[in-house]
Amino acid sequence: MAAAQEKRTQKRSIAFPIDMLEQLDKLAVRQRTTTSDLVRGYVDKGLAIDGHKENIDLIAAIIRQEIKSQLDIQIERLAKMNMKIGKISAGLYYLVMKLLLKQYGSTRSQSLKELATETRKMGVKYMQMKDYQINDYLEDDDMIMTDADKL
Repeated sequence: MAAAQEKRTQKRSIAFPIDMLEQLDKLAVRQRTTTSDLVRGYVDKGLAIDGHKENIDLIAAIIRQEIKSQLDIQIERLAKMNMKIGKISAGLYYLVMKLLLKQYGSTRSQSLKELATETRKMGVKYMQMKDYQINDYLEDDDMIMTDADKL
């Protein structure tokens, strides 16, 4: 009955470099097992890893798809927020222009047009700056005052 429960085995001859065999023999002694059992254990682990590779690839594909899906949601959310910011900015721009026209009247409308043109140019220049340039620019009070004086 005990023989029926044992796994069937077949002997194979495998060549190993001598230094590898010496390492396997020493490790087997430390683990209180045979070199054959140790090698079989390593082969089992290698086969298990190789067998799970397909599952790992499938799981990785699912994870990538889920990440893309979540990123798409966040990108859409940011795009909507950006649109709202654009609408508010445009509204503020027109409000400021209306207030200036009311304050100074149509007699100075040409100078207001020039002011609007120059401030738009400065806005475009500002938006083209890199992040580190914006930080440096905003910390340079003299530069901001110089640019404001140009208006």
